[in-house]
Amino acid sequence: MSNFKEQLKLARATVDQNLEKWLPLPDNLSARVVEAMRYATIGGGKAFRAFLILTTAKIFDLPEQSAVNIATAMEMVHAYSLIHDDLPAMDNDTMRRGKPTTHIQFDEATAILAGDALLTNAFEVLADEATHPDGNVRAQLVKMLAHLAGKDGMVGGQMIDLIGEKQTLNLEQIEMLQDKKTGALLMFASTASAVAAHATEGQLNALKTYAKCIGLMFQITDDILDVVGDSATVGKTLGKDKIETKSTFVSVLGLENARKKAEDLGTEADQALAILGDNAAPLKEAAHFILERNY
Repeated sequence: MSNFKEQLKLARATVDQNLEKWLPLPDNLSARVVEAMRYATIGGGKAFRAFLILTTAKIFDLPEQSAVNIATAMEMVHAYSLIHDDLPAMDNDTMRRGKPTTHIQFDEATAILAGDALLTNAFEVLADEATHPDGNVRAQLVKMLAHLAGKDGMVGGQMIDLIGEKQTLNLEQIEMLQDKKTGALLMFASTASAVAAHATEGQLNALKTYAKCIGLMFQITDDILDVVGDSATVGKTLGKDKIETKSTFVSVLGLENARKKAEDLGTEADQALAILGDNAAPLKEAAHFILERNY
């Protein structure tokens, strides 16, 4: 697992270097919003989604610059989602990734603009010729990310999450919520490099199954950490789900059954990757990391 953590650090450093290129600090009055964009992206978080993109790229021999640009776009969209999720109108959080949330560090208006700009610039990165020489592939990646980040994916999941603050959700509804809110971007992260490298339908289907499994696993372990985790270690405020009586996997299944469900999903994720052979070992390790993570 220590080797896996080193791979995460390498993914973080690789994407940060590219973010520096895409988010230079201008010498004009718009610099403040770029400062906020950089604050929310560079050096923050595990870069788990970027790791999935870079690792899958190696499996399918996708050129490194293509993978790095796809991962950079992914990190931009993920950071935008966290900025907006933390706003007072949403989850109203004051700490993210072990430091003040963007709207606390700057202000609400700047945070909104930073999120908007990150979402927009992500598609600029995907559309860049360095991402892929084939314009049709670039268009396919743009379409994928737009679909999975929008009303049919992450944004739709956030809407269900807000509804879940006012009414109790059943297990099927919670799974749908998390499949969209958390799982959608993990779906992109798990399959984008394969799409860019023209993987076979069987390989893509295997990665889609893997992505669905780890998406649910990620949220289940997140729900568990909200109950038993340490805020200093996790890097965000914990215990809010219970206070706000939110419907979660833990509230519906109980702590032990939630853990068992996550373990079953981990087994399914491993089995799905059989078609990729030994090359998929790092992806299997990523699934194990999700099960065992404490941050």
